[in-house]
Amino acid sequence: YSNNTFTALNARSPYPEEAFTAVFSAPPSGVTCDLAAWQRGETNGACGAGLLPCFGAVIPRADTLVIVCGCSDLENLRALAEPESAMAALRRVREYWAGLTGRLRIRTPDPELDRYMNGWAAYQSVACRLLGRCSVYQSGGAFGFRDQLQDAVNMIMIDPAFARRRIIDACAHQYQEGDVMHWWHPQHGGDKGVRTRCSDDLLWLPWAVCEYVEKTGDEALLSETAHYLVSPLLGRDEQSRYESPGVSQTCESVLLHASRALAMAVSRGTGDHGLLLIGGGDWNDGMDVVGEKGRGESVWLTWFLVHTSRRFAQLLEKQGRKDEAAAALSAALRFGRAADRAWDGDWYLRGYYDDGSPLGARDSKGCQIDSIAQSWSVFCAESSRGRRSKALDSALSILFDRADGPVRLFTPPFGDGTENPGYIKSYGPGFRENGGQYTHGAIWLASACLREGRTEDGYALLRALLPRSGAAYGAEPFVLAADVYANPDRYGEAGWSWYTGSSAWYFRVVAEDLLGLRLSGGKLSASPRIPEGWSGFEAVWTDGNGIEHTVKAGGGDSPENGREIHK
Repeated sequence: YSNNTFTALNARSPYPEEAFTAVFSAPPSGVTCDLAAWQRGETNGACGAGLLPCFGAVIPRADTLVIVCGCSDLENLRALAEPESAMAALRRVREYWAGLTGRLRIRTPDPELDRYMNGWAAYQSVACRLLGRCSVYQSGGAFGFRDQLQDAVNMIMIDPAFARRRIIDACAHQYQEGDVMHWWHPQHGGDKGVRTRCSDDLLWLPWAVCEYVEKTGDEALLSETAHYLVSPLLGRDEQSRYESPGVSQTCESVLLHASRALAMAVSRGTGDHGLLLIGGGDWNDGMDVVGEKGRGESVWLTWFLVHTSRRFAQLLEKQGRKDEAAAALSAALRFGRAADRAWDGDWYLRGYYDDGSPLGARDSKGCQIDSIAQSWSVFCAESSRGRRSKALDSALSILFDRADGPVRLFTPPFGDGTENPGYIKSYGPGFRENGGQYTHGAIWLASACLREGRTEDGYALLRALLPRSGAAYGAEPFVLAADVYANPDRYGEAGWSWYTGSSAWYFRVVAEDLLGLRLSGGKLSASPRIPEGWSGFEAVWTDGNGIEHTVKAGGGDSPENGREIHK
C-alpha cells in the first residue's frame, strides 16, 4: 500500500480459512510461538502477530510420542495422533512409496548409480517436484508449465497417469492465442499465474503429447478436451503480467491445443538468420535481454522446434491429418537447415543478439560455447553428422572437468565488460546458469553422447552428476543438486538440491539411453549401451498390471546383448 505519506507492506494469505495444525499424542506441558521466549527457556503460551515466529513445545517423556502436523480436519489429525493409527498410516505411506519408486529396479556394477536409481530418483521427482512443488530451497508451490510436463513425462515408466493429468491441465493453462501460462498457483475462484514472453514454454506441450502417446499407445488422450484462457495480450512494454485470466468458451481437444502451440511458435517469426526469435528468454530464462527488441534469435529453441515438429508430424499423419503433417514436417526441414547453418567452426552458436552479434561464438566475451545448442543438434536428424560430432567433442573438452566433475552450462561466464544477455548476469561468474553446472542441461549432454554412440563419454557424465558425499559438495548425498558451482572460490559446491527437474531427466536418460529400456505402445524393449568394464546388468520393470519384466544384458556395447524376459 502506498500514498503520499507512507508506504506499507500488507501480507495476506490466499487461504485464510485453512490453518496449519499440530496435534500431539500426549498433551504438552507448555507451548510458545515467541522465539525470543523459547530461547530464554520460557513457554509462555504467546502466539499471534508481532512475534518472531516459532513453535516450541515441552512434551512429557513417553515411550511413544506422535506429532501430527498438517492442514486437515482436526478430527482426522487427532485420529492419526493415536500411536496405533499413526503406525498403520506410516506403514501405508512406506508401502505406497516402495511400490511406486520400486517399479524400476536395476542392478549394475556401479553401486552409486544403483543407489540413486533404485528409489531416490523417482522419489525426488514425484514427491518434491510433481506433488510438493517445493523444497527447503524453494517453497513456491507453483505449477510450472514446462517443469511439470517434463517431470511427468520423464516418469512415465513409473506411472503414466501423472503425465496424462499434467498434459490435460497444461492445455487448460493455454491462452487462446496459443501461448501458455508460465507458472500458476491454484486459488479459490480461479488460478493465478504469469503470462510471459518466454519462447519455449508452449513447445513443451506438443513434445509431451508425442512422448506420452508414443510410450503408452493411449491415443484417447488426444480427444480429451480443455478450455483456453483469455486475457489482453501483453502490451508493448510488458514483459510479463501476474493475473487471474478468464476462461474462453472455446473448448478443444488436446491434439488441437498442441497444434495451436506449435503453430504459434512458428508464427512468431524468425530473425535475420532464419532462426526462431528468443523472445523474453528460452529454456534459459536468464537470457531475457538477448531479444528484448524483438530481433534476437535462439539456435537451441530452433533445434527444439525441429525435434518436436518432426515428431508431431508423425503423430498428425497417424491421425489422418495429412496436410497439417506435411506443414509440420516442412517446418522441421526449413528450421533444421537454418540451425545447421549457425556453425562457428567447432560448435554451434547459441543464438544472436538483437543487433545481430552472435551469442556463443569463439569471439564472444561471455558464453563462447553453450552446452545445450550442441546437445540438441544430436536430437535432430537435420543436423550435419560431422558437425554434431565435432560439437560434442568441443563441449566435452571445454565444458566437462573430468577430474573434479562440474559440467559447465557454458563458458566463460558473463561478468564486467561482457555482453548483457539478461538477468543471468546478476549471478556471480560460475554460479548457477552463469557458467556453473546446471544439472538439467548437463544431462542433455550425457543423453546426446549416448545417442551418438559415445557410451563412455555419456556414462562419464552421468557418473560426474551423481550426488556426492563430503563437506566440499555440501548437499545431501542421495538426491541430485540443481546446480554445482564452477566459481574458483566455491568450486564443486552444490547449490540447491531436491527441487530440480534434473532428477526426472537423469532417471529417463539412464533408463532409456544407457540401459536401453524403452516403452513403445506400453511395451518394453531393450537395446542397451554397456560401458567398458561392466560385466552386464539386470533390470526389472513392473508394469501397470503388476507384471514384472526382467531384462538381463551381458557385456559389450551391442543391442544384441540385451534380452527381455517376461514373468
